[in-house]
Amino acid sequence: MQGVPRFGLRTRADYDLLQVLAIQGELRPHDAATLKRHWEGLLSGRFSYQRDRELVGDEPADGEMPDYLVITTREDDGEDGAERRVQMVRVESLSAEIFRLGFTVQEVEQAISDLEAI
Repeated sequence: MQGVPRFGLRTRADYDLLQVLAIQGELRPHDAATLKRHWEGLLSGRFSYQRDRELVGDEPADGEMPDYLVITTREDDGEDGAERRVQMVRVESLSAEIFRLGFTVQEVEQAISDLEAI
């Protein structure tokens, strides 16, 4: 394998192999930077938003972004089009790619740190 595959990394073995090559200095700096972005993508992609509750009037969210998100929708039943505000809460998704590949958050953070130390 030369560099990071054009169509991404699909298995844990892909990540592990490229990590070893990067640490041994066998990847070009550009490819090591690309690998780091893939690791960071695993970290950031582990979250999703789930419906928490409906907000009343101008009630503020329970917290700030990115932990809480407020979505406003307008109902189309009638001319007044009542507006609804729904609070979404960010949660770690167990079906995220990071976990599907068998990594822990700590392992990915360590891999990123190792690449930054090169």
